[in-house]
Amino acid sequence: MSLRDSSCYTLTICPHSADPAVVELVESFGPTKGGEEPRYARVKEAQAGEGYSAALYDIVTGARLASAGYVVEKAKSRRLQLHGPDETIPFHFIGKINFEWTFVFQGNKYSWRRELYGKDYICTLNRKPDPSVEICLAREAYKRNPARLQILHYNIDRFTSDIKDVRGLETLLVTSLLCLLDAWEDRGSLTNAKSGPSPPIKESTPVDPALAKENPNEILVGTHTNMDDHVARAVNLLEDPNILFIIIRTKSSDAHQRALQVSLGVKRFRHRENMSDLHQYIIEEEDTAQPVSSSKGPKVIDLNDPKPVPRPTSSKVWTPPTRMAIYLSTIVLPDLNPSRMASTSKESAGNSRIQSNKMGEHAGRAPTKPPKPGHTLPGSTLKTPTPPPLTEADSGGSGSGSKSSLRNSTFGKLFR
Repeated sequence: MSLRDSSCYTLTICPHSADPAVVELVESFGPTKGGEEPRYARVKEAQAGEGYSAALYDIVTGARLASAGYVVEKAKSRRLQLHGPDETIPFHFIGKINFEWTFVFQGNKYSWRRELYGKDYICTLNRKPDPSVEICLAREAYKRNPARLQILHYNIDRFTSDIKDVRGLETLLVTSLLCLLDAWEDRGSLTNAKSGPSPPIKESTPVDPALAKENPNEILVGTHTNMDDHVARAVNLLEDPNILFIIIRTKSSDAHQRALQVSLGVKRFRHRENMSDLHQYIIEEEDTAQPVSSSKGPKVIDLNDPKPVPRPTSSKVWTPPTRMAIYLSTIVLPDLNPSRMASTSKESAGNSRIQSNKMGEHAGRAPTKPPKPGHTLPGSTLKTPTPPPLTEADSGGSGSGSKSSLRNSTFGKLFR
């Protein structure tokens, strides 16, 4: 978003050519054409107990209008005061995932918001349960374009009954915005100052693969990392048409909730900007096995008592996974679909059961039936004995005599 109305009252923030601690604000209705006189001046001043302190002066009268300051840049509460007469204004950070600072003046609550990856600031008048109303727009300096602030008087004039001190509100808008811009600039200067001269190059040593640098489309979320930076990077990556998905990874269970908040912030931003929805897949990753060192160290004799073996408990206690990967994709990834992954695991388990059943059939097969007389036994060359045929002497002719003799004979008892 850029400054929309060129006819609105605009203040252009210009650094002083001689003193770096002074910033002049040139007023105009629309873009400056050159030759305009500055209206305000922001002067950085040293104050005991504060890391940053600045005051806003009226260049025409020289009056001290307002001041702001803070102890450290990361503090969630900053000093904001009006002078003549003096009045302290509460100025607090209330954003969770997004950037939002608020102050209360004459019973009205005003909020400064900034886009996650942009350079635009928006100040709104909160009128809950009614929608908020924009009253001020601002933009950071970019390349050769200076920072600008634009006050939307046509919206302020709609609430004359609520906003009685318009002059004081304008002063607070300018002072609070300059405090935010200076804090953002100080953060960037501290980051550049920490990156000093590069240390001498040492001989490379083997690095654990788990600690290696992530891929360009991966975002590693830790327990103390800045979630706003992660959300901004994820949004920028997904705006590239060549990147179809990104991965948000964690390496400790304590960072899982923060990774989910980063994913929620990305989806919320795209929904607010009317972008296409994303497909989310959450994968629990297992720890990779560490490579075993080939060099053997000195033999160590452990003189401590043996550690007690923990007894298995009857109820299994669930423990969160150590690593987690959240895939945010602009397309459908069938391989990461939970139903697809579950069916694949079932098929592999079913194949293993089939193989085991086949092996069990060969091992526990039922014995075969005994062969008929005169046939060869399986696995042997011997034949089963065949009973000798009956002769007429043994049968004794036909009739009942033959039957009785066969029944009484010992040979007949064998085949009864």
